[in-house]
Amino acid sequence: MERSISTADWENIKGVKLPKVNQIGIVVPDIGKAVRYYSKILNIKPWFRSKTASNNAVFQGESFSLELDIALAFSGGLEIELIQMLTDRKCIYSAIMKNQGGGLHHIGTMVTGFDKKIEQLKTMGIGVIQSGIIKTVGGAVTKYAYMDTISTCGIISEIIESKLAGMPVFHNNFMMHVGRLTGDIDLIPLKDSP
Repeated sequence: MERSISTADWENIKGVKLPKVNQIGIVVPDIGKAVRYYSKILNIKPWFRSKTASNNAVFQGESFSLELDIALAFSGGLEIELIQMLTDRKCIYSAIMKNQGGGLHHIGTMVTGFDKKIEQLKTMGIGVIQSGIIKTVGGAVTKYAYMDTISTCGIISEIIESKLAGMPVFHNNFMMHVGRLTGDIDLIPLKDSP
């Protein structure tokens, strides 16, 4: 159940110690067009595509497999995540697609100690809207949880923990190229099209 964060809760937030925001998530109707736009107009490149083997999600108490196309790039140290839904499945992305055809969706933070961070946030009354585990074909595992910070922050917050061979890894250009070597990531070719 959602509730506003009290003064006491703000004091408790200091104990959570989330790192700085390092991701902006944007839902798009066409990832190919979006990648070309961001590359040409905003000079954000190169772009990488996650080679997802499975994406098991929980939304509103229901577990299901979620089909998405995900592209990642970096602007300075900030990860830009583009998300395209590949089905009409009701999930955290469906409302923004239905209501406005996509747009800015969330801010994300890479963490270690994922389960502990989620429990700390839940203790403060910040609920999980959707969570899941994404596994890539090369063996990387990413846990994620979208936290309901809309009423207090005006946007959804995502907590993310990625591991490769059981070791925590953080998203950056270097790790995307490592992911290409392990088979987790493809480089998206930038092609002009009409």
